[in-house]
Amino acid sequence: MGGLLLISYLVAYIDRTNMSIAAPAMSKELGLDASQMGVLLSAFFWGYVVSLAFAGLVVTRLGAKRSMVIALIVFGLASAATGMTHDFTQLIIVRVLLGLGEGLVFPAITIFLVKWFPSWERGRASGLSLLAIPISAIIMAPLGGWLIGNWDYRAMFIVQGLPPVIIAVIVFFLIKDDPTKDKRLSDAERTFILENRASGEKEQGGAWRDVYLNPRIWLISITYLLWLTGLYGFNQWLPTILTEASKEGIQAVGWLTTIPFVFAAAGMYFASRQSDKHDGRRTPFIAIPIALAGVALLAQHFVPGNLFLDIVFLSIACIGLHSAFGPWWPWALEGVPRNQTGFASSFILSVGNFGGIIGPILVGLLTGGGAVSQGFYTLGYVLLASAALSAVVVRARRKHLARTAAAEKTPESPATAAN
Repeated sequence: MGGLLLISYLVAYIDRTNMSIAAPAMSKELGLDASQMGVLLSAFFWGYVVSLAFAGLVVTRLGAKRSMVIALIVFGLASAATGMTHDFTQLIIVRVLLGLGEGLVFPAITIFLVKWFPSWERGRASGLSLLAIPISAIIMAPLGGWLIGNWDYRAMFIVQGLPPVIIAVIVFFLIKDDPTKDKRLSDAERTFILENRASGEKEQGGAWRDVYLNPRIWLISITYLLWLTGLYGFNQWLPTILTEASKEGIQAVGWLTTIPFVFAAAGMYFASRQSDKHDGRRTPFIAIPIALAGVALLAQHFVPGNLFLDIVFLSIACIGLHSAFGPWWPWALEGVPRNQTGFASSFILSVGNFGGIIGPILVGLLTGGGAVSQGFYTLGYVLLASAALSAVVVRARRKHLARTAAAEKTPESPATAAN
């Protein structure tokens, strides 16, 4: 299960971010300036955010499996269509369609995690699925550079759009929505999953309304927004800043781009395992890495022209930006009733992924005719704000738990007892 979720998210993330490696070639061929490229790099998230706004309802009604299959087919075809466009407007349209399709993927994954894994394994399971983020760059950057170097960026989009359609067929036949429907499980395995997946999370009524009116969910969503502003500003512009620093061609830049993500993959794996050992105390595994990324981006601004130090600080930032993913969803959804998980995850994703719009555009605007490091410097402060807000979330959660515990201990009045 975990492996197939990883592969599904891997191809999704490759199609989401492959434009970053194509950006220098596309800018040259289409005559795009930094501001236009920033808009184009963010266009995926226009559709993605809209899709996420309805994803909780769609995934809850269609089921996680059916939603995943539809998403894989839609965004795979949209990615391939990117290679058949010829101007800025057409590119915007297909990237928005790509985002609309991919919006169903992660809400479906979170439902699979809740239904198939006990709480003490969700950090590792989530981390395994989200390893797709750095692994996608490790695969996509050199492969994309090779395809562009030997053919062009159009060939890259077409080739990388086909695997999601193939994986959709595999998901359709191999994955079940719930352990009770999987005949391949033994009775002992099925019983173990069903008895341990609850972890104290009771179902409650008013699912979507309770989620959207919950102030703690809003705080978590804003924390996620600030974090993803830094993450996507960094990820989408990383090949460009390495092109500026190295003065190398697209294939060499493709290999240079993999270096930070190799370290990020190791950081994600370590953070996921360690956070599961501290179930209930995951906040340091979120706040510290994000703060570390912010400090690294601030430091990188002060080493212009030094490729080695650029890669060192960019690698540290990449580790911090991605290490928080493993513990993030178990932390964000802690205490959320199972029947509200789809709504909560899609709402947090919808608000947070506005960062995918803000980050690339912000870097493009701040870059102007100058260096991308100017935009990265601002992202450093955004990430420090996200890390600080995560501590506020924990404080609000503790107050809520204290109020709940006090209410449960309050004895009934005689009048209430008589009723």
